[in-house]
Amino acid sequence: MPLFIKNSLIKIIALVLLLSGCSKGELQSNPYSDHPEPELEKMANRKYEAIINLAHSKPCTNAKDWKMIDIQTICGLDHLVYHHTTDKQQLQELIEDYELVIAIYRPMIAPRINCMAYRKPKGISCRDGKPILTY
Repeated sequence: MPLFIKNSLIKIIALVLLLSGCSKGELQSNPYSDHPEPELEKMANRKYEAIINLAHSKPCTNAKDWKMIDIQTICGLDHLVYHHTTDKQQLQELIEDYELVIAIYRPMIAPRINCMAYRKPKGISCRDGKPILTY
């Protein structure tokens, strides 16, 4: 193989490797990565409570007024029900911040927790004024 082809091939491979490196999201660090486990637990609980307070700000009287959104928990993917009048952008921002905490906290506690197998919900119902996922 001629030398100029080898040099060109090496340059192309180097360029591909350079361009296929970390994405922008991977370059950004998680702001919660330096927090100890007890602090992460408290933060996760506070953030989840804020999410629930926003999502469930109305009583459940008609299941058709409620929607589902994905949320990562310590056990993996789950679903959260929220009222259709909830500010979805604010809810999504709260969820994204909560998920940053969970991304750091989950590996710390994974050996000590027992998670149920994931099941996709079939729908939403109302019970005692609260939205409930049905399976």
